Amino acid sequence: MMLRNVSVVAVTGIAGYLGQRVLGLLEADGRVDRVIGIDIEEPIAGSPKLEYHQIDVRDARLGKIFVGVDTVVHLAFQHDPIRDEARMHSVNVEGTANVLEAAAATGVGKIVYPSSATVYGAHPDNDFPLTEASPLRANTDFAYAAHKLETERLLDAFRSDHADIVVTVFRSAIVFGPSVENFVSRLMEAPRITTVRGYEPPLQLVHEDDVASAIALAVGTDLDGIYNLSADGWLSSEEVVVLSGKKRVELPEAVAFSMAERLWKTGLTTAPPGELHYLMHPWVVDSSKLRAAGWSPRYSNREALLETIESHRNWITVGRARVRKDSLAKGAAATLGAVGAMALVRRARKRSGS
Repeated sequence: MMLRNVSVVAVTGIAGYLGQRVLGLLEADGRVDRVIGIDIEEPIAGSPKLEYHQIDVRDARLGKIFVGVDTVVHLAFQHDPIRDEARMHSVNVEGTANVLEAAAATGVGKIVYPSSATVYGAHPDNDFPLTEASPLRANTDFAYAAHKLETERLLDAFRSDHADIVVTVFRSAIVFGPSVENFVSRLMEAPRITTVRGYEPPLQLVHEDDVASAIALAVGTDLDGIYNLSADGWLSSEEVVVLSGKKRVELPEAVAFSMAERLWKTGLTTAPPGELHYLMHPWVVDSSKLRAAGWSPRYSNREALLETIESHRNWITVGRARVRKDSLAKGAAATLGAVGAMALVRRARKRSGS
């Protein structure tokens, strides 16, 4: 492991919640003179070091922006599934390929890429816990996981072709924190905790600040290779329900998948049925390799969960509808969408006899 002198760092996806946290850490790092921020949206928080470029990661002009850059932190990714799967694949996979091509062409010395533990897949026979050597079996009917796996394969080939470039890949657990909104955090905003009957998977998290600190460590230290990234241990399903303060609704497996498919096709939910695998089977990772490299989490699973629940307390999500509780009276359209989604749930449960 070697400390590296860094001067210019490019961060794609700079406007996202993680990009903003990474920017704050780079701002405080005296070794970093300049941060090249790349995003299609302008970041809310700025920095005296920030040079912002409003550009898509698929743009051929990216190579010009990377001239003089020492390290690229590639955060730009379409996390939430969208109905236009071709566009999502283009942003996630083709965008990553373009970033790597531009980095290689301009003499970038390091790539830091936050992948996801979803690349291991959610299966009943998973290693427990999963290590960096565990097989990659992403559930490909969940686009987010499938694209993370595909981008990792791009990075594997890139590493083979460019042995002089340091490539750091983090496989993170579910990212939680006050700024996060993802498919699991939205479940915490629902009126009830919905689970699949007969499955009690553990929940493993990592706080957004801990992910940012791992990225900052990789910017300043050569961590060539793959590292799992998570809080220590995990929470049981029962602990999650108790900490949420909500009641649990259990759906039979066949009903859960059928309902999820119907809601996805009708545009009433934000994720396809493939996400259910990750709510049924364990995919807990061991982060001891990253700990040995000098990183440690500040937040436990419990702390990350409770902080997320508290920060999302005034929001309610049902299907695709997400509104503030204090504005429900004004959000007639969103409320109607929520009611429609709830009606589908009730009909599905009635047909199943549950």
